[in-house]
Amino acid sequence: MSNKNRDEEILQLLEESPSQFVSVESLAQYFKTSESTIRRTLQRMSSQHKLIRVHGGATSLHFSGNFRFDRLDKEYLERERTEPNTKRIIAKKAASYVKDHLCIYMDASTTVASMIDFIPPLKNTYFVTNSPTLAQKLEERGFTCYVTGGELKISTNAFIGSYALDFLKRFNFDIGFFGTNGIHPQAKFSTPDPQECMIKSAVISKCYSIFILADHSKFDNIATATFSDFARPTLITDYANDVYKSLLKIIEVEPQKGEQK
Repeated sequence: MSNKNRDEEILQLLEESPSQFVSVESLAQYFKTSESTIRRTLQRMSSQHKLIRVHGGATSLHFSGNFRFDRLDKEYLERERTEPNTKRIIAKKAASYVKDHLCIYMDASTTVASMIDFIPPLKNTYFVTNSPTLAQKLEERGFTCYVTGGELKISTNAFIGSYALDFLKRFNFDIGFFGTNGIHPQAKFSTPDPQECMIKSAVISKCYSIFILADHSKFDNIATATFSDFARPTLITDYANDVYKSLLKIIEVEPQKGEQK
């Protein structure tokens, strides 16, 4: 039996299972093969994001399955300390798309914030953000920046709510840069806070070009609220497998000499 046919049958068995779990032992009996062969098959399918490999078998990569949910926002400083080298590699690539004579939105994201160090001097370029921290950093670099105001959410250092939304309706953006908590084939790009989701979605609808910045750890995560599908954004990341490359536009960045992922 070919790998493709076996994979399809395993996925069908998962869908038909009430628990959305199949064991190595049951699959070995079903396919009349060794358990070691099944383990290798499940490991390969897991690496291709077709299912989730768990102890004793596999579970479905589905909303009711057993995969990672990100329901709570981490504190801003905690996120800032996570994978700092990878953030800077991604941010440097994103900053290369910032040019003169643009109106640019920058999301309240620590990876997006890392872009500011790499933005060159600009002429007639305006920045808009819902983050007081990003606004201060942009002003310190001498850039013209508009900040939304509104209700301040301390944990993510972001303005949210109706005031921020009304402010953003005034703008049309050449480029928008965003962070994300989760990337998933079904849930798409997601964030834990529905109010931040509203901000992101509203801005995305006003952007000509959309870049989402995220390292590989965000794949297969689902947060509470989906803020964008895969159709329009380009994802800048350090690594993505072939499954995600087939689903969305991806720019992969490699670490420079002396840097590590």
